[in-house]
Amino acid sequence: MSAPAGRSPFRRAREVAAVALPLAVWAAGAALVAAWRPELPTPVAVHWGVDGADGFADPLRTVLLTGVVPALGSLVTGLVLRTRRVAAQERRLVAGSATGISVFCVGLVVGSIAGQRGLLDPAAAPSPTLAGLVAGLLAVLGGVAAARLLPAAPRGAARASSAPPETAPRLPVAEGERAVWSRRATMGPPALAALGVGAVVLGGLVLIGSAPAELLLAPVLMLGVGLLFGSVRVWVDERGLTVRSPLGRPSWQVPLADVAEASVVEVRPMREFGGWGYRVGRDGRRGVVLRGGAALEVVQGDGRRFAVTVPGAGQGAALLNTLAARQHS
Repeated sequence: MSAPAGRSPFRRAREVAAVALPLAVWAAGAALVAAWRPELPTPVAVHWGVDGADGFADPLRTVLLTGVVPALGSLVTGLVLRTRRVAAQERRLVAGSATGISVFCVGLVVGSIAGQRGLLDPAAAPSPTLAGLVAGLLAVLGGVAAARLLPAAPRGAARASSAPPETAPRLPVAEGERAVWSRRATMGPPALAALGVGAVVLGGLVLIGSAPAELLLAPVLMLGVGLLFGSVRVWVDERGLTVRSPLGRPSWQVPLADVAEASVVEVRPMREFGGWGYRVGRDGRRGVVLRGGAALEVVQGDGRRFAVTVPGAGQGAALLNTLAARQHS
């Protein structure tokens, strides 16, 4: 992976490390399973149903096959780091996600195999529930560590050099008067339906005996995500644009000094962003996309764009332009 001119060797080394981490996790897992092989039954249990282990395979081959996920993670991370239009925040997100997902997949497989050391009959293998919980915790820690390998955006990099253009919508605010705009944005029916269908399908697989009972945790988690992160509060005030989930995290902010122009755009979630939630579009645009329709979009001083689908987006954009223009006056 070549580095643009002026990039320090230390920064390049950190980027190489971020790309290599998913594969390093997989290699460590494969090495552990290879070292345990004399203590493992052949084959080992790799699938559990309601009555216990019901699927079996060679242990080393199983962990080697999981290498597909880390390989894709490293490939995507490398491609993103080579693309200059992707902002520092998204680079961190991609690197952290690639490593976190790899840690979870490899950790789940290696953890379930570890519980079978010393067994003669793989059918007696314990449930991988504990392995899944530990893998999930390690995935979060590993993802955060990988994200922090990459540098954050330098302060002031996106600062706007001038006020929004005169053609941008404005909201009349008297000199010295303080104005705040706030609305709640919620998931639209298509996004809620996708969550609900996924939960029902997974729950149905458990009920008919095609999946282990532990998989019931998945629909519970999916519904929990929908309830906790299916809405956001959007503010426009002297700080700029702020978008915050009900728990306070995650949150997103475009400082007022970075606002070059705010406007209203129509958003089609699947076509432009590939789905709902916090997304990065094909053109590099970031967005908190909970439904289709009107969105408040901000162009920052460095040309990057951020959008949030929210009712009354026109008022929010007009006030944001007014406040940004006031700061430049």
